Amino acid sequence: MTTSSRHSGSALAAALLLATAGFTFGGPDTAQAQGSDEVTGTNSGKATDVPADTVQDADGANTARSVWHQDIGLGYRQLASRTQTLAERLEASCGEAEVDRPALRSEWLAAYQAWQAVRFVDFGPIEVDSRAWQLQFWPDAKNLVGTRVGARLRQDTPVSADDIAEAGVAEQGFPALEVLLYDDVMAGRSLGDPLPCALTGAIGKHLVAVSDAVVADWQAFAPHYLASDSYNEATLHGAMQSLEILEDKRLGEPLGLMGAAPNAYRAEAWRSGQSVALAAASLAGLEQYFQPGLATWLDQAGHAELGDAFARQLEDTLEQAEAIEGGIVDALDDSIDGEPEHQSSRQALATLYLEVAQLRALLDDQIAPALGVVKGFNSSDGD
Repeated sequence: MTTSSRHSGSALAAALLLATAGFTFGGPDTAQAQGSDEVTGTNSGKATDVPADTVQDADGANTARSVWHQDIGLGYRQLASRTQTLAERLEASCGEAEVDRPALRSEWLAAYQAWQAVRFVDFGPIEVDSRAWQLQFWPDAKNLVGTRVGARLRQDTPVSADDIAEAGVAEQGFPALEVLLYDDVMAGRSLGDPLPCALTGAIGKHLVAVSDAVVADWQAFAPHYLASDSYNEATLHGAMQSLEILEDKRLGEPLGLMGAAPNAYRAEAWRSGQSVALAAASLAGLEQYFQPGLATWLDQAGHAELGDAFARQLEDTLEQAEAIEGGIVDALDDSIDGEPEHQSSRQALATLYLEVAQLRALLDDQIAPALGVVKGFNSSDGD
């Protein structure tokens, strides 16, 4: 699988919209705005801190979209910075007899969390060339990531960056690196060996290319985003769907709260046990990059009290997530020692699920109607 019909169609629509605004997009290794000297301060398309992200709307007003564009741009730059650091550490590990795997895992998690923080943005540059899928192929019910990465490790020759850029999304993102850093497929093998080293390095470089392209394209997207009222609703819908997926798919299904038996292997990052840490990163991203713009919109619409309520509930939910140690796999593993502690982990996860449900209900049932936004169909609703 390389994409979904929804993402393919949306990517084309986003590309056409951006093209009409005077910008062009290519693949993840080449995508950048025309006139990149003005947009990024460089001809390379690399992420840099520039005034472009502070641009306001056409009449100079401080609007929800102007706040969102600035904050989301900051989140994308953080993603680019983290992936760059990860790629450099992966490259430096090549040829080492004793690879510092804990350090690599730490950098991988930091970059993965940076992606989760901006994952709620599901429109615009992130949809071009299915970039979100390139960063994270999930759900993966058929274990395509493990299968494809395992096959790469059995090749006769090392993988190149071009090979990964042209590969399917199951081989390109953070989950593919998770296999190499945590899976039994690497038992008895060093990450410094030629084949694993080339593969991790190629994936790291691809993450950098995609992240840098998104940074440049988000900055180039500013005039269109700020001039189009519909992006108020699009940004709100992105957050609404993010909470829906977090509640139903990322917590509810693996915990057995959606009508089926618990199945920890439905969780994100089950190999590394970082499913809860990634959920916390998504909540932190909503707090950093979504909530300020929402508060601006609600205040200007005369509903500041709803903005305060959302901020409080989001803070409570994030605190609950950050207090949980371990992941969903550990919490559901009946064979682990210390049943009282194990039971406590399950209860903490159930509480997190309820907190997310309350946050989602507040956004869907009170805030969206107050702003005149109707929840529509999305890809997680089924056929």
